[in-house]
Amino acid sequence: MQTVWVELVFVVFSFFVVAPAIAATIGYAARKGKPKSFDREMYWTTFVATGVVAGIISVYALRMPTDDVMWRHLLQLAILGLGAVLFGVSLGFGVGIFMRRHDSLPKTLD
Repeated sequence: MQTVWVELVFVVFSFFVVAPAIAATIGYAARKGKPKSFDREMYWTTFVATGVVAGIISVYALRMPTDDVMWRHLLQLAILGLGAVLFGVSLGFGVGIFMRRHDSLPKTLD
């Protein structure tokens, strides 16, 4: 019974603390214009790609058979944690779509 609470705390902490912290960090970097090679389209592409991967990994972790074996159960939690981190990265790039600072117009050579 106690392990259920530990797992619940891990999942809630991952999805409600770690993922938003990663998203805020990436959004802050986007506001500062970093990385320079990213534009809004690249943020959009990365948002969708990491979101799909995070979804696939999270669904796999939830449907993974554990058979009450400890190492499989720990592997399931690790994969779910990876899904939460990728979910945070995806949210960060989603925030970056709107927070990306526009660079000034390129200077023309006359």
